[in-house]
Amino acid sequence: MSTACEHQKTTIIARRDGIDYVECLDCREIFDAEDLEPVTVEMDDE
Repeated sequence: MSTACEHQKTTIIARRDGIDYVECLDCREIFDAEDLEPVTVEMDDE
């Protein structure tokens, strides 16, 4: 049984009417970016 992809690596492939469409680089699924939960981004302080 395969595990569900968590879509950790995505790229924006299109933007239409203010909606971003992204592709998961792991499983190749394409979906509306609003479907993703917010991801925390850690910034390096220099």
